[in-house]
Amino acid sequence: MQTDRRGDDHVELRFGPRWTYISCVRRFLSSFFLIGLSDKERAEQISMAASELLENAIKYSSEESSHLKVEVVRRDGAIDLVVENPAEPDQINVLRREFAIISAADPESIYLKRMEEAAKSGGQSRLGLIRIRYETGARLQLVVGERNVAVHAIFPIEET
Repeated sequence: MQTDRRGDDHVELRFGPRWTYISCVRRFLSSFFLIGLSDKERAEQISMAASELLENAIKYSSEESSHLKVEVVRRDGAIDLVVENPAEPDQINVLRREFAIISAADPESIYLKRMEEAAKSGGQSRLGLIRIRYETGARLQLVVGERNVAVHAIFPIEET
């Protein structure tokens, strides 16, 4: 996905799917946005979303030797956080269903329902994407390729 980035703030990171990188990426993005945004809360929301998206990407990435890509572009009053990873067709279908569920109703009711389900089952919580919608108000978008997925979390921001 190529875009014209002249004059935009842009960060791109590529690395292998390792759990130990998640906290490093989160701290880096939080610091990066604390410099560029006057809104500390928004910077924390963006870095939390990156963390959640990276966890999903690592959990569902199809190839251990592959690379994950994290890209952040700031333009036109929004920050577009994208996490891209290779995925098998069955995982892509799971993600499509998840997007349909979390987009079907108001974020708070879905989030509370998922929290209740996680507490009862003690199993997989499936809270990541709905947490981003509920806690940050970001708009989520799924872009599917033949063997990869890109999840966008788009955050409206106030330009300073």
